[in-house]
Amino acid sequence: MKRITFLLASLIIPCLVFGQTDSVTIYDCYKLAEKTYPLSRQVGMLEKSNELKIRNLNKNYLPQLNLNGSATLQSDVTELKLNLPAQFSFIKFPQISKDMYKVSLDVNQSIYDGNITGYQKKLEAVNLQSDQKSVQVELYQLKDRINQAYFSIFIFQQNEALLNSNKVQLESNLREIQSAVANGTMLSSNADAIQAELMKIDQQLIETRTDRAVAFQVLSELTSTSIPENAHLVLPIVQIRSMPTDHSRPEIQLYDIQLQRTNVMKNMVNTRWNPKFNAFGQAGYGRPGLNMLSNDFSPWWMVGAKLTWNIWNWNLSKNEKEIYNIQHDIIGTQKETFEKNLTIEAGRALSEIEKLEQLLLKDEEIVALRIRITHTASSQLLNGTITSSDYISRLNEETMAKLAFELHRIQLVKAKISYLFTLGKL
Repeated sequence: MKRITFLLASLIIPCLVFGQTDSVTIYDCYKLAEKTYPLSRQVGMLEKSNELKIRNLNKNYLPQLNLNGSATLQSDVTELKLNLPAQFSFIKFPQISKDMYKVSLDVNQSIYDGNITGYQKKLEAVNLQSDQKSVQVELYQLKDRINQAYFSIFIFQQNEALLNSNKVQLESNLREIQSAVANGTMLSSNADAIQAELMKIDQQLIETRTDRAVAFQVLSELTSTSIPENAHLVLPIVQIRSMPTDHSRPEIQLYDIQLQRTNVMKNMVNTRWNPKFNAFGQAGYGRPGLNMLSNDFSPWWMVGAKLTWNIWNWNLSKNEKEIYNIQHDIIGTQKETFEKNLTIEAGRALSEIEKLEQLLLKDEEIVALRIRITHTASSQLLNGTITSSDYISRLNEETMAKLAFELHRIQLVKAKISYLFTLGKL
């Protein structure tokens, strides 16, 4: 039943579709990407592969059976030649055939393998952790790509909203100017300038909508979910004041697993030189049997035990341990370098956050001033005291001020998210 439920879930999740009225958060995108991204399926594959490897290693404790057979023809065989007195001439010594045949079943049972199998199982467990953590590292990096697409959509949406607002305002002014031109109180060039600016806004809207559609496509691909272009994306509220500065990135955990792996491999070196004790047995049929002087086909068997111990390996184990010590130190320096880079990146992100917070305070003041200036310019344009070009310049300055405010607001949230990403807190 569980397998059926899992299968149905795996079929449904990739087909999820957000409705037009659904709210989409960046955390929803993270969860969907982790569940549906093709790489996430490797976790189950790695577990299944490890299970099969452990099963194979457990077979080392079972008796090994080998069926052997041979047929040979040789140039000479063992024979007995004795110079006997004449009265014993009737004694005949056996003659061995030069063609020999043998079929045997060999059984070998490991009683103690020097703990090689035990350490191999430990190594496979560590390898599984390393492979799974590598998948987690790649999936975590996926969050950064989601951040880029998600916040790009916000910037494009804000840009489009401001352009549409300017378009509505320009169209309203154009109607009043066209009325003044028709009454002969204003030159037609003023209306032409407004129309030209409207066409420019239409071009900018085309570019913005196209870029936003591409960003939605990227986000949909990363989450394996259909996210419509008119879906409501929620700008996250992020608090980082009390956020600790310790690192919990999966890359650091991967380094720790790799360090553990080198320790297991170093300890495993000793098992190669431990004594090994095996029991064995043979049963067969052939000519000759165990009695080499018999020329008859006969069954035979034997049992025994065998001890092997390489008591001197010319310091091979010492050198191998030193190699693993060096690898351990190399991984340690890589981890230390990664942590130092994270500290630098986290400090840079905090500085960026502080800068954007200060810029936003100034943006609010600038936008308020630009709105008042544009409102005054609109009245002056309708009264004929300034040209349409002057008015358009004031309007563009107001638009740029609002864009700067919205851009800095979105960048501030993105900077906070990036800070959490750097620390591994997402």
